[in-house]
Amino acid sequence: MKSFKMSVFVLCMAAISTGVHAGKLESSVRNFWSAVDMGDFDKAAQYLSSDIQVFMPLSPTPLNLEAYKGVGMAFRTGFPDIQHKIAECTEGTMTLAVRGLFLGTNTGSLMGNPPTGNRVELPFLQYWTFDAAGKAIRIEIAFDLTAFNAQLMKGVSNKDLANTLMAELNKHNLNGVIKNCASDAKFYGWEPQAVDAEGYRKAMMEILDAFPDAKFLILDVIAEGDKVVVRHQLEGTHTGAAFKGVSATNRKIVVPATVIFQFRNGKATDLWLNADALGMMIQLGAFPVSK
Repeated sequence: MKSFKMSVFVLCMAAISTGVHAGKLESSVRNFWSAVDMGDFDKAAQYLSSDIQVFMPLSPTPLNLEAYKGVGMAFRTGFPDIQHKIAECTEGTMTLAVRGLFLGTNTGSLMGNPPTGNRVELPFLQYWTFDAAGKAIRIEIAFDLTAFNAQLMKGVSNKDLANTLMAELNKHNLNGVIKNCASDAKFYGWEPQAVDAEGYRKAMMEILDAFPDAKFLILDVIAEGDKVVVRHQLEGTHTGAAFKGVSATNRKIVVPATVIFQFRNGKATDLWLNADALGMMIQLGAFPVSK
């Protein structure tokens, strides 16, 4: 009988201990999101291990603590009224599954993109793993990125997006251009073969370094379906670095060009450039032309 009573006592104590610890895990997650929504990222970081890894649809690779804080700050800026409403928590051994709802209105700049003014309400699922100290060491976040982009970009036309890309280019802000492109975007016409975003950056930097006053004057913008055609011309003075082996000439150039953008979910996925590269080199004096 004593053995039986002792067994019951041990089981009850184990259940109480598990319940108390599980309550702490849920409380930590709720306090974490409350701090995030208030913009207090230093407080939020107290619930995370310094070795945290965060997996989410916005990044192809896991985020470390600093990167995740950066994403959180960007979303707080983009959605000043941001809320993470926790609907349900299910606890395991040092783990917590969370079902909730993201709410916010995009009235601020989001990762370099101008605000759309749109309201986003999106369900999410999370799976948290904690270390022995009760700090989160791994967070897996799942939500419908396509639905997020659709709500965020509602009412924003592909023509508007193309004009935004060209505006960033005219500011020589290549990061701004790339942020408006899908992570796997392909760029055709900048090199003999299609290049990715870094290949595009390298090709454009060669132009901007050689022509510090470069401007891309828009002449026509035509949109149909998921494609936008922008007829424009590059204007600039060759006062900077050498271009294609030609040292600075101080010559002014005007280069007609056309770029076609294809968009999906508010991002450019494919870009095709057709520019008068030969005419550009002739204007720089690289090829003699008989009169």
